[in-house]
Amino acid sequence: MKKIALVLCGMLLAGCASQPKSVILNPIYKAGKVADFNVPVTLAVEDHRISKFTIKVVDQEPAEYLPDAELSKRVKMAFEQALKTNGAQLTSMGSNTLTLHIDSFHSKVSESYTQHESNAVAKIKVLATQGTRTFEKTYSGQAQMTGPLKHEQAKVEGQLNELSEQVITRIVSDPALINFFKG
Repeated sequence: MKKIALVLCGMLLAGCASQPKSVILNPIYKAGKVADFNVPVTLAVEDHRISKFTIKVVDQEPAEYLPDAELSKRVKMAFEQALKTNGAQLTSMGSNTLTLHIDSFHSKVSESYTQHESNAVAKIKVLATQGTRTFEKTYSGQAQMTGPLKHEQAKVEGQLNELSEQVITRIVSDPALINFFKG
C-alpha cells in the first residue's frame, strides 16, 4: 500500500513539474485622451488566432510554446479603459457596436549562446456597426527586442504589453473610426 501511495505521489509531482509555463499579460492604456467618442458603445473582443501560442521559443528542441488563455479578456479590459478615457459610454446593448477580432498576437524568440531576439506581431481587425452602417479596418503593429544570452519571459511579456497598448492607441485615435461613430 505504501508503494502505491509513493508511486501516486511521484506521478502527481511529475505532472506538476511538467506543466507548461503560461504568459502573464496585463496591457494598460496609458495614452490619455487622444479622441472624443461621446457615444454609447457595446464592446466585444474575440480571439480569432489560428495558433493560440503567445510566445514561441524557436531554435530549441523541442520548440517551446507558451499560451495565454485570457488574451481576449486582457485586451478587452485595456480597450474598455481606452474607450472610457476617450469619452465613450460602455453599454451592454445598443446600436453602436465595436468588435475586435484578434487575428494575430505573438512573439517568436530566437536564441543563440550569446544573445536572443524577440519579434512580436499584433494584428487586430475592428468591426464597427451603427444601425445599418458598418466600418471595418485592420490595425497592426510590430516590435523587436534583442538582448544578451537567453531571453527573460517577463521582458517578452512587457514587449507584448507595450505592443498591445500601441495598437489599442492607434485604434482609438483613428480619425476614420471616430468619424464613423459621429455619423
